[in-house]
Amino acid sequence: MKLNEDFDDEYDDPVSFNSGRKSTVGAAAIVALLFIMLAIAIVVIANQSDNIKKPGTSQSGAKGTPAAANDWNPDPDATSVISGRTGVASDLDFWDAYPTKGAPTLAPASDNQAATPTPWGGSGTEEAEEEKEKLSVSEDGLHTRVVLPDGTEEWVEINPYLTRNNYEASGFVYQKPFKNYYENNTKKSFVGVDISKEEGYVDYRQLKQQGVDYVMLRLGQRGYSTGELSVDETFVDNYNRAREAELDIGVYFVTAAISTEEAKEEADFCLQVLVDNEMALNYPLALSTMPLGSGKARTDELEKMARTNNAITFMKAVENAGLFSMLYGDKATLIKKYSLGSLIGYDIWYSGPEDIPDYPYQFAMWQYDKGASIEGIGSGAHLNMCFIDYAIR
Repeated sequence: MKLNEDFDDEYDDPVSFNSGRKSTVGAAAIVALLFIMLAIAIVVIANQSDNIKKPGTSQSGAKGTPAAANDWNPDPDATSVISGRTGVASDLDFWDAYPTKGAPTLAPASDNQAATPTPWGGSGTEEAEEEKEKLSVSEDGLHTRVVLPDGTEEWVEINPYLTRNNYEASGFVYQKPFKNYYENNTKKSFVGVDISKEEGYVDYRQLKQQGVDYVMLRLGQRGYSTGELSVDETFVDNYNRAREAELDIGVYFVTAAISTEEAKEEADFCLQVLVDNEMALNYPLALSTMPLGSGKARTDELEKMARTNNAITFMKAVENAGLFSMLYGDKATLIKKYSLGSLIGYDIWYSGPEDIPDYPYQFAMWQYDKGASIEGIGSGAHLNMCFIDYAIR
């Protein structure tokens, strides 16, 4: 077949195609094949050389980061074309972003703010491990450590039916001289001081100027050995001057009741003092479980349920009179001496001088310092924070 009129007839006839041309074409084909094979070999060798630079082969790298991430540095221009960034793999320092179980750390302090607790998540350092040993919650999260009055320790099972303390450690902020609690950068706590005759003369206007919102005044007590009821010597004066300073006011009574009859008597006593002095409260009338003195108390032999029933009797009488009530105590007293399941619905005033509250259950008020130095109080001040604004509740 001819492609066009100029095509040589000789090439169209396979019989007439001479042997010399066949030899020339064969040699050219062999040379071309060798050239192609050589080119392929060069490409393969080049690719193998590039593979040596890929991640996973280097033996040196920063701690906590894959070793090869620091050695592999792709062309910044090429990276910017793909992602718009010029970072390299070693910049992706994500390994320390995931907290490991450990002790609470402290955030850096500014000039006008002390170091503040942050959520659990230690770095694995020796210091963090030492702090971890001080944790009062067991590794399984089911038990809490209680230090008894004689210094011995006991692990107590956490009651799963009680509402757990849900305050975030990072929310507690020390703003000298007080602590506050924040959620989403909004202050959610109120500054308080509890006061009795032990504090001597208190300048309530100075407390107000420093940022104190409320005071808890000791109304009175029952003698822990005699059983006699008495009013705190400074109570009436403290109340009047705190009211003049426009502070919110609550009071507390130190119980030593050994029966529900005595508990009712204590409540009636407190209410009568308030009526006789024409006093109004906008914070609770709290029942303090802590005896005044270190000797033997008449309540030492009380069983847990008897003590609990006494507290309920007192607080019910207070609430029936139209006032707020709450129970005050430290961790060991509340957990070991009271049936907390029977006290559901009553607010707790927790006493514990820690950076982060060490009480596993929900509480409304926290006494975090018993020896603070603040203007307006000559001796060690008892500082509190409240998570409820009872004044508008």
